[in-house]
Amino acid sequence: MLTETTGRTAPDLTAELENWRGVDWVSVWDGPPQGGSPEFREWCERYGWVPETFDRQLNVTTRSGGSWTFFDVLGGQWSPVESLTHYPWHVKAATAAENGEVLSVAAETWPVYLQAAVAVLGAPTWSGSWDDEDFPEPPVPSYWLSREFRLKKRRPYEFAYWKPAGDVPGEPYIVLSQSVSFQTWTADLAGGSSIAVDVYAPADFLDRR
Repeated sequence: MLTETTGRTAPDLTAELENWRGVDWVSVWDGPPQGGSPEFREWCERYGWVPETFDRQLNVTTRSGGSWTFFDVLGGQWSPVESLTHYPWHVKAATAAENGEVLSVAAETWPVYLQAAVAVLGAPTWSGSWDDEDFPEPPVPSYWLSREFRLKKRRPYEFAYWKPAGDVPGEPYIVLSQSVSFQTWTADLAGGSSIAVDVYAPADFLDRR
């Protein structure tokens, strides 16, 4: 039997992305003040974030119940921040015999979550599958994996991204991607699939750091 581990839904993803409307992206990329300080609490409360951890990477729970991880430029220093990640869906098989079902459920689920993102973000700049000939190169290498890796590992399996649409300072690139674990392609290991949202600081903003 397949198990979905996040307890989240496509409407939850829509709510998560709605939460980011009106965020001061410059303050996000600058990173939080010292953990546990009054300034830190104020920084989180501004957007209804509840911190889950105070060491290494910052994790917060949003007002709609989603968990987000902040990744900083230096690694474990909290600031400046270069990206955030949220997993709105993850399914895993109990046995290898269910791997075919993983692929079927993944194929059914991706368009539902993509549409949930489109409801907030509009049409993506590009969307498609791992083997599409016109799969785009990332504007910054760290935004998504290289063509060589993708064609070898089939990751990301499905993909969509949105480039900054306005003139908001620090407005991010947003990536929605689906991965399929390598075990799913085997006959003796139980596999799984997940959907992730990655929010990246724009290249010109990172260049100024």
